[in-house]
Amino acid sequence: MAKRKSTAQAASAARRDAPSTAAPAAAVAPPTPSAPAGRRDKAELRATAARKRQRQTLLIALAGGAILLLLAVFIVVNLRGRQPVAGEETFASQGNLHIALGSVSPVAYNSMPPTSGPHYENLAAWGNQPQPIRYEHLVHNLEDGGVVVYYQCPDGCPEVITELETVLEPYFAQGRNVVLTVNDPTWTLGGSQPLHQDMGAPIMLTAWRKRLPLQTADAETIRAFVDRYEGIDHHRG
Repeated sequence: MAKRKSTAQAASAARRDAPSTAAPAAAVAPPTPSAPAGRRDKAELRATAARKRQRQTLLIALAGGAILLLLAVFIVVNLRGRQPVAGEETFASQGNLHIALGSVSPVAYNSMPPTSGPHYENLAAWGNQPQPIRYEHLVHNLEDGGVVVYYQCPDGCPEVITELETVLEPYFAQGRNVVLTVNDPTWTLGGSQPLHQDMGAPIMLTAWRKRLPLQTADAETIRAFVDRYEGIDHHRG
């Protein structure tokens, strides 16, 4: 019995002394410390604010560019609108004296048809007026921002008149200050001196101090002249 006990003890000791074949446990890496929550929140707020500033800067730049473009267009349009119409003539002002209805201007007009000077207190009717009208009436129309378009046709010119009516009809329909009428150097009243004079062209556009002779009813030129001068008041001379 003693011998068996001794053998068992020896085997137990041998097992204790033998090297262990079990794999060692894997080493666990220590946890990486993370940034405090408050610091992360501040960084995110700064990034958001930076993006917002970039968007605002871009919007301001775009708005500024749009404003500059509109300003440039406005300047170009206004400068173009102030340019003289090709072929127009400018005359010195002869004032805006009112004279008695039916009387003749006390001064010789410096252009024909006249573009300023003494005139009656009342206006001629706007629109298409196929009958001759006294210059002294029509000068007042010019003073009130009107444009008077004359045609002079000794042998008759129905085609020209139709063309002029077609060009000017939109202005008449809008109630604009435009008159279309005839210039007749043979027109008299009761055997008086002729009340019109030869204007030297078949068509004449007139505004205050402005005159533009035409040989044909050039629609583009007529519209440019009317758009340039119609509606400008000249009661100050």
